[in-house]
Amino acid sequence: MSNRIQPDVVVIGHVSRDVTHTGHVLGGGAAYASLTIKALGLLPAVVTSCGPDVDLSSVLPEIPVHVKPAGATTTFVNTYDGGRRRQQVKAVAETLCASDVPSEWRAAPFVLLTPLVREIDDSVLDAFGSPTVVASFQGWIREWDDDRVVSTRHWDGGRVLDNICAAQFSDDDGVTPEQIERWAERCPVLLHTKGASGSRVWVDGGWYDQPAFPAHEVDPTGGGDVFSAAFLVRFQESGDALDAARFASCAASFCVERVGAEGIPNRAMIEARLSGD
Repeated sequence: MSNRIQPDVVVIGHVSRDVTHTGHVLGGGAAYASLTIKALGLLPAVVTSCGPDVDLSSVLPEIPVHVKPAGATTTFVNTYDGGRRRQQVKAVAETLCASDVPSEWRAAPFVLLTPLVREIDDSVLDAFGSPTVVASFQGWIREWDDDRVVSTRHWDGGRVLDNICAAQFSDDDGVTPEQIERWAERCPVLLHTKGASGSRVWVDGGWYDQPAFPAHEVDPTGGGDVFSAAFLVRFQESGDALDAARFASCAASFCVERVGAEGIPNRAMIEARLSGD
């Protein structure tokens, strides 16, 4: 689709190739989030970087995409043991900067930042007017060793925390309570997702627990990205962080029941599960 189309939400971050026991599966926050936003009735556009091995026109149909060419696509190997994730990063695409955001998209009212490997440069924050910005923190708090095994690093939030209205992170990110407390001092809404244990929401100076929706977990990859995207969509509708978090938790419960992006739900599916149907 043309970059001239005015999107509702600009999603920024790498798509990835996730290595599974059955082969490669499309992954990455930008993919899960944009597909979720589209399924919920808004028009997303994606700013990403990947190699020639990914045909985004087929995996993100009818979604405008601006690609910064790279020699390789960001690639992860995800394994799970007792519900805990172990990751290896095999390849990393290019850094995304303000200059990579098409001028036609810079008036978008909403922006979702979904980094995987610290690929979003702070200059991206200067590419837009005054949008509502939601972020997933996972990509800023990752580092990897010589064996490419991913671990958690300290991240103080940089300029990001001063330019967003809400942010999501998960138990898998391994963040310390001290770091969460420092984030809460600067971020109006924090969304701490805890898989089958539900989530908790920091808003108006306090934490509020949200139960999980029952789901038969097949593949937890992408659940946090679907949560972030669904939260943004519902938050812009209701302005209520707790209502939006419940909606997002319900959306994520569908995602984990299928492999890859196959489980992304539409609005009717979410509303039916919310009502207990």
